[in-house]
Amino acid sequence: MGVVFAVVFGLLCLAALLSLVRLLWGATSLDRIVALDVFVTLIVAATCVGMGMNRDGSNIALAAAFALLAFIGSVSAARLVEKKESHR
Repeated sequence: MGVVFAVVFGLLCLAALLSLVRLLWGATSLDRIVALDVFVTLIVAATCVGMGMNRDGSNIALAAAFALLAFIGSVSAARLVEKKESHR
């Protein structure tokens, strides 16, 4: 079972690296917002995998709250950028 957790963490790290590349060199601000949202989602997923590996579910509410706040922030930022670009 430890091999599965190691493979999952490796894939999550690879996805986070690709997301950071997109965050730094995104073409538009919407690309960067989506990359940041994906990065936060990957952090939450890695936290959940870590909880599964340790067999400790005490931080599930914290992970859910963090994911919800990240989603609300991404939607708010996307709407703000959309309104800003529609005036051009």
